[in-house]
Amino acid sequence: MIRLDPAIRLPLFIAIFLAIAFVVGHAWENREQAPREYSNECSICHHGGHGQVRAVAPIFGRVGHIALTPEGHRYIIHVLLNGLDGPITAGGASYNSSMPSFHRLPDDEIARILTFVASQEMSSGGPTFTAAEIAEERKHLLSPEEVLLERQKLEQQTPLP
Repeated sequence: MIRLDPAIRLPLFIAIFLAIAFVVGHAWENREQAPREYSNECSICHHGGHGQVRAVAPIFGRVGHIALTPEGHRYIIHVLLNGLDGPITAGGASYNSSMPSFHRLPDDEIARILTFVASQEMSSGGPTFTAAEIAEERKHLLSPEEVLLERQKLEQQTPLP
């Protein structure tokens, strides 16, 4: 058994307590991080995820379904990294707007946002995105118009929601 000098017991106890409090606090903060990041970066334009008729496409209930295939998963990453410009059909409605690139955001933040959005309105939680996937796709920058062409090609294979 280790015997501690009584003079260091209290400082050691306080240090251990603070370390545990930091770890638990950090884990709690990370649990709430994705919704907060989504709110800061996406919610204002996408109106809480449900879009705005004929102005901004809804993303809740759609992104997760698109990302279920490898091609759709990659496309969703491309949209956030590179933006999207041009006419699309989403949820049966037509939209012709421009989404900006979020290339400035770190890989882990993009992964958290996409995973959060993909999980919304899906019965089984939706697909997940990783920082490593984002970093890999970041190496292949596309223009917003090229992302639109990617979408059109994807839509020819499988209609997008």
